[in-house]
Amino acid sequence: MSWQIASAGLLGLALILSVSVYAFARLRIERERTIQKLMERGLNGDEFIRAAGLGARRDLDLRRGLLLVGVGVAWAGVTFFIGGPAWKMGGAPLAIGLVYVLLWTLDGRPR
Repeated sequence: MSWQIASAGLLGLALILSVSVYAFARLRIERERTIQKLMERGLNGDEFIRAAGLGARRDLDLRRGLLLVGVGVAWAGVTFFIGGPAWKMGGAPLAIGLVYVLLWTLDGRPR
């Protein structure tokens, strides 16, 4: 593999990670602003937790799982066509994503 392909891959991964960190930080800032506004209104207890969206979110496991499955399949697909054994590394996020989806499925069942 030539050094241009390797450096382009590393730059692409760095770009993806930096955009993810930026988006997470912006969401965190907006959540804190929302919580501050709700506190100024005088909400407390269960009303505050529901309005701020801080309760247990069942969809979060599904979202994480599908994201990891997509990353694993994309990594394996791209690196398989480039060549070499690096496509096998796509199995780790794929497996973790499938576990998240499985836990999301099992969490919704009645006991």
